[in-house]
Amino acid sequence: MSEFKERVGHGQSATLSVVEGDLLLEGSTVIPADRLVEVRGDVLVKRSSEVKGDLKAGSIRGDGDLEVRGNLETGDIDFRNGASLEVGGNLKSGDADVPHTLRVAGTTATGDIRVGGTALFSGAANTRDVRVGGTLKAMADLKADDVNVGGVLEAKALSCHDVKVGGTLSADSLDADDVQVGGTLKVAGEIKMEDLVVGGTVDLGSGSIQDAHVGSALRATGELRFEDVDVGGHLVLGSGKGQTASIGGFLEVSKDLSLEDELTVGGRAKVGGTVRADSVSVGGELEAQSLTAQSKLAVGHSLATSQGAKADEVEIGNNGSVSGPLVGQEVRVKHGSTTDDIYAGSLWLGDDCSVRNIYAERAEVGRGCRVSGKFQYTEAIELGKDVRLASQPEKVTTLPSPPL
Repeated sequence: MSEFKERVGHGQSATLSVVEGDLLLEGSTVIPADRLVEVRGDVLVKRSSEVKGDLKAGSIRGDGDLEVRGNLETGDIDFRNGASLEVGGNLKSGDADVPHTLRVAGTTATGDIRVGGTALFSGAANTRDVRVGGTLKAMADLKADDVNVGGVLEAKALSCHDVKVGGTLSADSLDADDVQVGGTLKVAGEIKMEDLVVGGTVDLGSGSIQDAHVGSALRATGELRFEDVDVGGHLVLGSGKGQTASIGGFLEVSKDLSLEDELTVGGRAKVGGTVRADSVSVGGELEAQSLTAQSKLAVGHSLATSQGAKADEVEIGNNGSVSGPLVGQEVRVKHGSTTDDIYAGSLWLGDDCSVRNIYAERAEVGRGCRVSGKFQYTEAIELGKDVRLASQPEKVTTLPSPPL
């Protein structure tokens, strides 16, 4: 920096209008002669100082706090040694590096922003890259290229390419390509994301995600549109449309769930409406109004539908329970299970199963099974020992049409 054109010492105040060069502030106060102080050089802040109005400068640097009561327009901002910057109006600058706290009451338009502690934008902010070590609060719209926050990010409307948050991200709306959150993500309104990775929980309104990987739980009150969703714990949706969904624990959908490919649930699934997918695998219990799988349906324990479940291949696990009709080209019901009506091309019943009505082209019935209603077939049947039938099997030309 060249020799200072103007110097305001510690504890001093000066009324300035235009400085034809550089300005040194050493713990001082600057009062604009006519609202604006224009420094046609650089500003160096050595101690905590204040400008009681608008400030325009070539650049600002130093290791003292600076408060600008009005608007601040400058080139690059470079503070050191724990200094803070507070702007009472609008901020327009190049890159801004503030080691402690940055506060802007008005709008913000900058290049890259780096803040070591806390950044607070009360008005709309438009920047390139934003890096904040602690907390970032954007009380209006925040638009940026990349956003990286070590602790907490709160925004009204966040739009960026990539966002990475170590702790919690909460926003009214979120539009981003890649989102990585170590703890919790909360978006009350509309979301649009390509890739989402969250270590903890996610609470959303509605919107679209291409790929989501969530460690604990993902909840969306409205419709969620996605390609692939992988949740370690719980997935709770108003309704869902996508390609694949893998849930380690519990799935709950208030309305319909439609997938082009696979649905895999390790524990329990409860769907208030219909389920459509290429294949469905549930380790525990599955409840839905109706279910249609193009290729395979596998349920480990119990299946309950009001209108029925249909797949090319159906498998019910040992000691399973089925409420509602089963329809499939190949149906396998394992040992000790209880079912309602079965419509099958080929039916295999393990030992000690109980079925209400059987309508099958071919059937192999295990030892000790019980059929409490009709048993109709078109080709052949094989009965194990001690099978109990309410009526004799009837070979027919045409089987009744299934409900699905």
